[in-house]
Amino acid sequence: MAEGDRADRLLTSMVERLAQTGLVKRRGRQRTDSTHVLAAVRRLDRIELVGETLRAALEEVAAADEDWISALVTDEWARRYGRPVRYERLPKETSERKQYALTVGEDGMRLFQALLAPDAPARLRRLPKVEVMRQVWVQQYWYDEHGDLCWRGPKQTRDRLSRRHSPLRSTTADASDGRPDPASARVPWSSVEIVSPHDPQARFSHKPGKAEWVGYKDHQTETCDSGLPNVIVHVATTPAPEQDIDALERIHSDLAAHNLAPAEHLVDGGYTSPAAIHRARTEYGIDLLGPVRLPPRSRALPGFNKEDFHPNWNERTLTCPNGATSPPWKPTLADGQPRLSVLFPRAVCRACDDRPQCTGNVDGKGRHVLLLPQPLQEIQNRVRKEQKTKPWQNRYAMRAGCEATVSETVHTHGLRNCRYRGTAKTHAQHVLTAAGTNIIRLSQYHDDARSTDPQRGQATRFQHLCQQLSDGTRTRHS
Repeated sequence: MAEGDRADRLLTSMVERLAQTGLVKRRGRQRTDSTHVLAAVRRLDRIELVGETLRAALEEVAAADEDWISALVTDEWARRYGRPVRYERLPKETSERKQYALTVGEDGMRLFQALLAPDAPARLRRLPKVEVMRQVWVQQYWYDEHGDLCWRGPKQTRDRLSRRHSPLRSTTADASDGRPDPASARVPWSSVEIVSPHDPQARFSHKPGKAEWVGYKDHQTETCDSGLPNVIVHVATTPAPEQDIDALERIHSDLAAHNLAPAEHLVDGGYTSPAAIHRARTEYGIDLLGPVRLPPRSRALPGFNKEDFHPNWNERTLTCPNGATSPPWKPTLADGQPRLSVLFPRAVCRACDDRPQCTGNVDGKGRHVLLLPQPLQEIQNRVRKEQKTKPWQNRYAMRAGCEATVSETVHTHGLRNCRYRGTAKTHAQHVLTAAGTNIIRLSQYHDDARSTDPQRGQATRFQHLCQQLSDGTRTRHS
């Protein structure tokens, strides 16, 4: 089931059959949510990681050619790697732990040198755990200018991939202040860092204040049309650090390829942006319904927001709420994306009574506004205005039912914990869980049921009984 797209074809066949019988509506309403999934491995710190990675490689090499590896094994290797590496058995002092990590690194390099020798069996270099060890050593160690093996430093927490090729605003700024130093030796981002040799595709991620885990993400898309059962029509498995919005294009593409794209797609704020809303509409004809992130100023200061300004797209100018018009804006880049930079003159802003609330500074600078390209800016302004209204909120309330689906698959069907290792097998588990959930839901569904709960889209047995008593199709018996 994990080979190719077999698991996905199983779910697609089920949904296609349900669409033919009228239980799934094409071009209807769907909703998507994600949840974190724990890999079937224990969490390791960096020193545990390198020790356990070397131990796993030695185990695999010994199973493949015991005679060859026996010439390398020393009493120290037997003591260090003869059993699983555990945190409680490692040195406690910082200096001793660093020395232990360097010792493991040297042992690993000795194994690599032996594997690369001309008389070494070539098949040993291609063993999976040996390849994992090679990647881990690249990520955790480096050679300095003196040729000494060194332990890499921790991640730069203010480093951002989107800023790597952007010029610094100030030439005097520290190179490590929000930007990477190309010459520094740091552990890579979580999106590529291997955190366990036993599941090298699992990744570390965290949601501040909510959860941190090693594993994957599961994205579930289900139908939510009134009077029809809620059917999971698509499942996507992604690395844990991948943002929800990065999975949206794949979800829409897969649904459209099987003629299952919805007319309306309800998602939370993690999937939405003006660009995502625009692309869903233009590429797939999908009305993506979800909140757009509010500007920081609206959450912290009472002053004017960007949507309070009025752009003139023909003249390429921006007019503030008090009537001042900016010079023509200039194209720029922000986080690698095209933007329009608008800067009001200092003299105009200094004379304005609303300057402290508008510009947010006291040094007399003019207001600076970054606009999106016209179609995206218009979407952002429209959605930010609509999402504050009651009709929009009532329409969006249907999305909350997806939380119940996540709870059902996690708590009833054990989706939270992986039963297998690797992305392919984990995805097969997610798809089979969705298919099983659909079967259970369909077995509880009645063709004549009508929902009394707009978020679930189907009636329970008791709700169905109450509906029959109410419309007279069933009589009360004393």
